[in-house]
Amino acid sequence: MKKTFWMIAPALVLILAACGSPSPSAATLTPTESAAPQPSASSPDVVVASAEAQPAHEAQVSFAISAPVKEILVKEGDTVKAGQILMTLYVPDLEGQLAQAVLAEKAGELEHTYWIPHRFDRPPEREWQAQAEWDQKKTALEIAKASFAQNTIYAPFNAIVIDVNVQVGEFAQTGKVVITLADTAHMQIITTDLSERDVTRVQIGQSVNIYIEALDKNVTGKVIRIAPKSETVGGDVVYPATIKLDEQVDGLFWGMSAEVEINTK
Repeated sequence: MKKTFWMIAPALVLILAACGSPSPSAATLTPTESAAPQPSASSPDVVVASAEAQPAHEAQVSFAISAPVKEILVKEGDTVKAGQILMTLYVPDLEGQLAQAVLAEKAGELEHTYWIPHRFDRPPEREWQAQAEWDQKKTALEIAKASFAQNTIYAPFNAIVIDVNVQVGEFAQTGKVVITLADTAHMQIITTDLSERDVTRVQIGQSVNIYIEALDKNVTGKVIRIAPKSETVGGDVVYPATIKLDEQVDGLFWGMSAEVEINTK
């Protein structure tokens, strides 16, 4: 009996010690700070994709003619209104043609005015000729105005000047971008890796949960456009989807990264 007791006693001690000590895994657990919820992996009801913030409207402005830059009326960072003059070219030839067209049109008007009320003794054919000549001169004036107007570029919408690529006196080439504008007051989110497998489940109007990494903030939006043509990024076929924010986000800058959950259910 004594031998049995001494064999059982150590076993009981070991069992009690094991019950009283925390397990290694439990002892190493520490509380963590709660982070803003981020998009999870794609599921049957959700498509997850990476994205970035972009302005709703962007324009790269150029001239339709080539000539030296005469005036630059804005600089990087300026806010401009739709229709505001941004830049002009030095085009003395076109300016001279416009001045001549103005004088010719005025002369045609005087000729026509003279013939109609004062020269009833002349054949009507002369009046018709005067009218035709005046019409031609009016047309020539409109053409001259349109040609001269090519020396000026205007802001197509309310925007911020992102970049000015020329200086006064520099020769601006036809079609070369001289000013870049963006409507940064209205930002949107565009996916960068929406795959060809997932795009088939995405539709315009679907709601979207958006996590903006730099701001550590969650916002919402809706799909407003799906690119009809694919792009290739790192060898993968992707379809950019544009998401309109339900509300504009303070501090959201062009190019900031985001993760999106598109609710496809």
